[in-house]
This record gives sequence, C-alpha cells and structure tokens, in this order.
Amino acid sequence: MSFDDLHKATAQALTGAVDELVAEFEVTPEKLDQLTAHFIEQMEKGLKPTEDKATDKGLPMIPSFVTGTPNGTEKGILLAADLGGTNFRVCSVELHGDHTYTMEQMKSKIPEELLDDENATSEQLFGYLARRTLAFMKKFHPEQIEGGISAKPLRMGFTFSYPVDQTSLNSGTLIRWTKGFKIADTIGRDVVQLYQDELKKNELPMINVVALTNDTVGTFLSHCYASDNTDSMTTGEISEPVIGCIFGTGTNGCYMEEIKNIVKLPADVKKKLLDEGKTHMVVNTEWGSFDNELKVLPTTKYDVDIDQKYSANPGFHLFEKRVSGMYLGEVLRNVLVDLHKRGLIFAQYRTEKQLPHRLQTPFELDSEVLSHIEIDDSTGLRETELSLLQSLRLPTTPSERHEIQRLVRAISRRSAYLAAVPIAAIILKTGTLNKRYHGEVEVGCDGSVIEYYPGFRSMLRHALALSPLGAEGERKIHIKLSKDGSSAGAALCALVA
Repeated sequence: MSFDDLHKATAQALTGAVDELVAEFEVTPEKLDQLTAHFIEQMEKGLKPTEDKATDKGLPMIPSFVTGTPNGTEKGILLAADLGGTNFRVCSVELHGDHTYTMEQMKSKIPEELLDDENATSEQLFGYLARRTLAFMKKFHPEQIEGGISAKPLRMGFTFSYPVDQTSLNSGTLIRWTKGFKIADTIGRDVVQLYQDELKKNELPMINVVALTNDTVGTFLSHCYASDNTDSMTTGEISEPVIGCIFGTGTNGCYMEEIKNIVKLPADVKKKLLDEGKTHMVVNTEWGSFDNELKVLPTTKYDVDIDQKYSANPGFHLFEKRVSGMYLGEVLRNVLVDLHKRGLIFAQYRTEKQLPHRLQTPFELDSEVLSHIEIDDSTGLRETELSLLQSLRLPTTPSERHEIQRLVRAISRRSAYLAAVPIAAIILKTGTLNKRYHGEVEVGCDGSVIEYYPGFRSMLRHALALSPLGAEGERKIHIKLSKDGSSAGAALCALVA
C-alpha cells in the first residue's frame, strides 16, 4: 500500500470512528422525554426528607428560605459577596427603585493552593475572603473603615455556590464541595459563621452577613428585580419570571415552589410561614446532581473516565459533568487521546507519552477553545489550527481539524440539549404555562456558556421544542441573560432578610 493509500485509509477510519462518536453524543427527542420525566420524578422525591444528605444521589432540592421576590421598586445600598467557581467577588449594589441598579465590584482569583491542596483549612479560605473584602472596603467605602467600631452597620448577602444544608436565611452547613475545592474541614460547618468570624478578625465588625444564597437563587432574584414582566416587543402579555439558572463553570437552577409541596420543611417552620401568609419559597434544585445513579443520563466511556479518574467528586454532579463549561473541553481532550491510542489521529506522535504535554494534562483544554472551533468557517479551518496550536501546542492536518470540529459540535449540542431538560421539567411540574391565558414565562440565566458559547441558546431552544413542552410551549419561554445577577441577587436577599 502506498503512502497516499495509507493516509486515505487512515482518514476514512477516523471519519468512521467520529461518525460513531457523534451518534453516541446525540440526544434524541425520545431521550429528552425520558430525561424530563425522570427529572420531575427526582424533583418530587427531593422535596421529601432525606435520610443522609451527604450520600444521597438524588436532587437535593434545597429550601432557600427566600419566600418573596422583588418587584423592581426596592431602593438602598447593600453589600454582596460571591464565591463561585475559581473567583471571589465583593460588590456594593445600589438599587434605584426603577428595575435598575449600579454596582461597584472587585474580583479576585482564588489561590491555587486553596483549590488543590487537601490540607488547606477553612480558616485559610475564609481568611482570604475576608482580606479581599477589606481591600474592597478600603477602595470603595473608606469612610466605613475610618468609622471603625462606630461605623454604620452594613447588610451583606453571601452567595455561596456549593451544596449546603440551609436551615434559615442566614445559616447553612456545607454538604460537599464541587468545582475544584477539597477543603475537608469545611464540610458540615456553617459557612456564614466561618465568614463572619474572619470578617471580625479583619476589623470589619460593621458588616453583618444576614443572608446566605446560592448563585442561581441570586440570579433569579436579580432577574425578578430587573424584569418589568411584559414583553413589549410582541404582544405585551405578562411574562412571569419562573426559573433562575447558571450555565457556566458549573450549572444549577432554582424556581418558586409552593410551600405546601416542600415536605422536607420542618412542620413548625412550614406552619409559621403559612400563618404569615407565605405561599411560595425559592428552591435550589442543585440540578448538577441530576441522575447521579445514571438511570437515564446518556453516558460514554469518556464521561466515566472523567468522573472516576479526573474529578474531585466521583459519583456526584454527573449531569454537570456533561453540561458545564468546566467539562466540555475535558470531554474533547479525552476523545482525542483515545483516538490517538487507536492510531486514528496525530500520527506524528508514535506513543501517548510523546503527545504534547498539554493534551495529556486533565482540564488543560478550555471550553473557550471549543467555542472558536465551533464556528470556524475559514479555509482549511485555519482558525481551528491556530487555536489548537496556541492552546495545546498541537499541530493538525485539515482532515483532522474537520473531524475535530464535528466532535466539538456534537459535544456542545449534547450539553445544550441536556441543559433544556431541567427547564422543561420545572415548567411542566409547576404548570406555569397554564396558569394564565396566553401566559408566558421568563428564564433568567447567567454564566459564560449561556452568554458566550456560540449557538448554545439556539440549540437549547431547539431542544425545548423537541421536549414534552413542544414547539408551542417553547415559543412562550423567554430566555434572558441576567449578567452578574448572582451578586445583585445576594444584595436583594440582604434587603429582605
């Protein structure tokens, strides 16, 4: 066989292998039906008491103790702190009372030693958060620092984007870490108290952390504040905010549930709320944990490897590991390494150890690289070639780049289609579309994937139309960006606390 014939045969074998992989990543309408039904089932189960929160593999469905939503007329200046992903943000939010707000903020990257070191302590982590809070106050509110112990008290909402067992609006114990943290001694402890103690140590006694919230709850409240509840571009029909969600480094969502349906609430708490005239409460679904038992989630060998070999929490957050920005690039990296092992790609590298170091390193391939490949229409996929060279030091042939682009699009489409499942399930469970004649609903979203990944929202909407909601239901859903919503939402929590 000549060199050209050998090259052609290898290219054909690669195409055939990619055909099979693209089929593996497909989420069919039938699968969407199955997933949506199971999600609703898991929601209903999660609203009931759980014996062991640490080992339960269902949807946590965590009560937030937020029983109202803002209407856009609220005014005031409040503080918010936001720990999520790999960054920490401190903000002061001024609510103007007209659906708008202005915000000052300082963003800091969490030091690697706090993310990767299993010996790191809660005191080290929350001490770092307090020091960054002090730096923010010195820059934007020096008068508070100068006032010392007589400074005017400031209310703060704390967005903590990890699973907690929340027992009141301003207290909650960590169930487990996700998204990289491994600090064992935080588990089972009240994260509000840990933060408040470190604030006092850092001469910030004037800051009172009065509300603990999740980034997705914050996004929901922020969207409610900013929304004027009408779609003036079309019919002017009332459009009700229903869901707040995050599609970024991780993924999660929340919604308003009737208090009478939240069986896991202690009887005395439920009675007190109902006696006060409260009817609904925001529930943090923690949908990253959907189907940890893998009863219906589509699963490839790459998903299994990523979960078992490379993730910090094997067996948990399996939905997130198929959807969120933290894992999209890792799925592609594992596929490419496997194709090389099978002798189908990157023939210039004879063994796996000869592959570029970055291609061998878990989580080195960022989802931003996939976003460039996704929409590359340049001659010979030149943009893809440059992206892979810059990010992985990986040279490729035109035929290899073509197959890599097909893989990228299959991986991102699976992510977007799966992302539609919890949205469809919540809308169906709550019956929101049927509560008002010609009623429409709003989904407030934040996160880098939903905001920046090309075509993600379009693919998600397409999946909603294929879901049990159908095309008619999909048309009544407004997916709206709520940028930096979690921070403003935390402030709104502090306002009502």
